Amino acid sequence: MAETVVVANDPAAVVIYSRRVYLQAIHTPVLAKLMAPGLNARDQTNICQLFDEPLKGPGDTVKFDTLPNLTGPGVIGDAPITGQETAMTWQTSTFTINQQRNAVLNVGKMSQQRIPWSMRDAAYAQLASWVKTIIDAGLLNQAACNTNQTNVAYTGLNTPATLDSSHQILSGGAANEASLTAQQIMDLELINEAIVKAQSTLIFPIKPPIIKGIEVSGILFMHQTQVRDLKNNFQAGEWGNLFGMALQGGQVTGNPLFTGAIGVYENVPMHADANVPWGTSSQNQMMTSTGTLVASPTVLGTTSVARAVFMGAQALAVAFGSADNVEGRPLRVRWYEEILDAGNQLRVTGGFIWGCALPQVTIGGTAQNYASIVISTYAAP
Repeated sequence: MAETVVVANDPAAVVIYSRRVYLQAIHTPVLAKLMAPGLNARDQTNICQLFDEPLKGPGDTVKFDTLPNLTGPGVIGDAPITGQETAMTWQTSTFTINQQRNAVLNVGKMSQQRIPWSMRDAAYAQLASWVKTIIDAGLLNQAACNTNQTNVAYTGLNTPATLDSSHQILSGGAANEASLTAQQIMDLELINEAIVKAQSTLIFPIKPPIIKGIEVSGILFMHQTQVRDLKNNFQAGEWGNLFGMALQGGQVTGNPLFTGAIGVYENVPMHADANVPWGTSSQNQMMTSTGTLVASPTVLGTTSVARAVFMGAQALAVAFGSADNVEGRPLRVRWYEEILDAGNQLRVTGGFIWGCALPQVTIGGTAQNYASIVISTYAAP
């Protein structure tokens, strides 16, 4: 008896080409997400201070002043005040905004005809991911004073400030980042040290940010490798030990670990953000559209070292341009679709005008961070 069988790879066999596509995941832009809700120029408690003047008129440079507190004993009793007045002083800072765009060019209707998924929809999805990464990397490169990144496209379109020693904590008392060893990792004591600096030992104390009506000591952003080291530490009083006891005590419900932050310690919400500057160009890499590996935008330049950032209110300055945005919606991206080559090509462009910078003040002739502290630790891959 003859049988008819369609074998694998038979010319008549149907190949199913799905309309579903896999998109390369991006690192979650945590800092950008925390900045966005309620971003308002009148709010001086956000970790990012919005300057809305470019949203209302022309200009590409934002200039703002920082006023130190008045000092001196004042006048006591009925002593005349004339001639005893205290002069106000201020320091002026500037940062610039510029246009930043990216585009996808889909060439030919036959290209779309040959595949079942929408090249137009994919272009929008990938450009949206690009915008998120650009903003988050720019904010964190600025916050961490990552001068290793010299391309301003990845630093909020402004050159990062140089980190001063008063606003840097080195794990284990290391002399510098290059001398950090495998034992000098992230731990809770470093967070306590940052709080002490922020609230008492710095000449300019760091103002606490307010999150949804709740005042916190600061917000800490760590690289994932630092989070791993913190969680894996089960010594008495460290993260693993404390959280293990919390679990045993039935405190899982409502714990910040399950609501975005990895936890809260000493009134400091802690977040993991893979765009925190870390590692060298051979450790911290990304893949281009052609499959080539290149250095990530947030390479720190020191082997197995990461810079966590403790941020208070107004730790960063950010502005957006009026050409691409409307007042009240500063993070809006402008999208363009252009039909080219007699309708045969489609170019999708996403872009916006923006800029961000790390405010600094000059103390004793040295520029220092206004409201952020860098915590440098060893952080192996």
